[in-house]
Amino acid sequence: MKNDDLCNRGERLKEERRRLGINTQDEMAEILNVKKNSVVRYEKHNAALDTDQLDLLEDHGFNIAYILWGTKEVKNSELSDDEVKLIQLYRQTRTEMREGLISLVETYANQFK
Repeated sequence: MKNDDLCNRGERLKEERRRLGINTQDEMAEILNVKKNSVVRYEKHNAALDTDQLDLLEDHGFNIAYILWGTKEVKNSELSDDEVKLIQLYRQTRTEMREGLISLVETYANQFK
């Protein structure tokens, strides 16, 4: 891991928060069960998140690998490029949208059984 990966962790956390439509640090504080000043420390001063907090963020759709290491790619040699793209797009959607996406894919898949 490069040193700059850790130095930019807070900025990536903020990017993920905004990508998911969590517009305020107060909303983020509610997710993490902390005060707003803790979120400021995470985003502006790169304070470390503990594993429980990372689990909470992942449950809300945050891309943990991106936050920690700056990687957005899914790496699995068994997946085709299209399968990797589907996973990446799925991970970029808001949590509340994912059920609808799964239903849509299931509908298409069931048409060809």
